[in-house]
Amino acid sequence: MSTEARAPGKLFLTGEYAVLGGAPAVVAAVDRHASVVVAPGAAGAALVVDSLAEGRMTRMDVPGDGPLPGGDAGAVMAALRASGAAPAHVTVDSRPFLLGTRKLGLGRSAATLVAATASFLPGCAPQAVLRVALAANALFQDGKGSGADVAASTHGGVVEVRRANGGVSVTARELPAGLHLVTGWTGTPAPTEPLLARFGAAATPGALTELAAIAVAAAAAVARGDAGALCDAVDRSAVALVHLGAELDLPIVTPALARLVRAANRVGAVAKPSGAGAGDCGIALATSPGQAAAVRAAWEEEGIVPLALAVAPQGVSRA
Repeated sequence: MSTEARAPGKLFLTGEYAVLGGAPAVVAAVDRHASVVVAPGAAGAALVVDSLAEGRMTRMDVPGDGPLPGGDAGAVMAALRASGAAPAHVTVDSRPFLLGTRKLGLGRSAATLVAATASFLPGCAPQAVLRVALAANALFQDGKGSGADVAASTHGGVVEVRRANGGVSVTARELPAGLHLVTGWTGTPAPTEPLLARFGAAATPGALTELAAIAVAAAAAVARGDAGALCDAVDRSAVALVHLGAELDLPIVTPALARLVRAANRVGAVAKPSGAGAGDCGIALATSPGQAAAVRAAWEEEGIVPLALAVAPQGVSRA
């Protein structure tokens, strides 16, 4: 029988880059989903991945330990290798993570990995799915990713994620009362893997001190439901990411992301890039529906595209 699973995307609220050094990240699952359908035995001795987003079908020999391709096919092959599943015909629908042909930066690969893992292991509980999906993510990103996006896609809602003992610890959280999460897209896709590779080659122990301290403060604020302290941490994160990019010569905060932050600040909200930066998305935290609407209007004036997103309360699920 075929198996099907779907998993949500993600937005980093705080803690990007710092999470790689052991600091906490606060990540929200968002209601854009990747769906994966696995038809066991339908592909003989090969893995066949039909990507609806990419409009192509990829056939790969199994077993195999060669380099993984990019895109949906690579994510599915990583999940198959990590799970030890048999070859299959796999259909992936990750189109909700694209606008036209351009990626939005909402964790498409992580959502696809998690959904594929859950489809390959239909009897496994979410914690087991997370363990295998993290192994798949390490294969797919050559060990460079934090796994925080994978955790959010698996668990759903808002989570605090820490790397520990080769895995991750995940604690369910909630956005403090009175805050409204607003998301804007710069219109420029940003490849995460090259940024992580450059970061790993350049980072020194002192490079993350500022961001790590802010990440700790943000996680504590969320844990106690302190909206003001979380807004302060988000505001400080925007500045710290500029400092990190300048120190490491990484294009983390692009001119478009800087405009996104300034536009939100003009109407009284706090804002920052979300994720690795260099394009993709930024977030704002508003304190009222009216202020959230003002943020969206200010972004549109700056050429930033507001995205209709909400926190996805449920993580990976099976049909």
